[in-house]
Amino acid sequence: MRIAVCDDERHMLDLIKRKLYDYSNIHNWESVIDTFDNGNELLKSKTKYNIVILDYQMNEIDGLETAKLLRKGHNSQACIIFLTSFPEIAIPAYDVDTYRFVLKDNIDDGLTKALNDFRNIQSYDITLCVKVDGEQVSLNSSDIAFIEVVDKICYLHMNTGKVIETKTSLLSLYGKLPKTHFYKVHKAYVVNFSYIARRNGNDIYLKNYNLSIPISRNYLTTFKRKYYNFLNDLIR
Repeated sequence: MRIAVCDDERHMLDLIKRKLYDYSNIHNWESVIDTFDNGNELLKSKTKYNIVILDYQMNEIDGLETAKLLRKGHNSQACIIFLTSFPEIAIPAYDVDTYRFVLKDNIDDGLTKALNDFRNIQSYDITLCVKVDGEQVSLNSSDIAFIEVVDKICYLHMNTGKVIETKTSLLSLYGKLPKTHFYKVHKAYVVNFSYIARRNGNDIYLKNYNLSIPISRNYLTTFKRKYYNFLNDLIR
């Protein structure tokens, strides 16, 4: 998740950045957060962001004008969240397809709710393209129960029972998968949290699979935290 925060007050930048990292840790987002103290610096960035959090009232160039220019560039599809001390500015800001407004005097609840709403509309079912026998094959990530690697060959175990073989590296595959649902539990295994039936010590047992997958000791602590976060999100 790439997030930009733009505010001309340093203490607000630090506060929001800290809250974003806290939120990311709870919800298994692998976030990279960039901060900018004015709109011109944000507009110079060549990074494509998933979320842009903008202070509405800024010097040099205000948040609304910054958002209008963002919509004309490579961040035209970014989710824009405005920070403001004045709720009456909402109407003109809808011209730039504003996602949410967060009042600065309610930053804790407001920002959390905006991020929750954004997270709820994001699907973890992405299209994953892998090379199989010289051809590109498209797969739905939600259909992958787990991936294992043997002798540099990756085997994608689908929920239908089908196994797809590819020479694409495990590192490359894992890098494309949503970390809200997938975790590398071992140097040879990546699992989809949705298919875990139970855990016994350092072993994972998957639904409809008569096998156990080991969790490396190096990954166990992080696995437990991420899987706990995943389960918590299911019941929120």
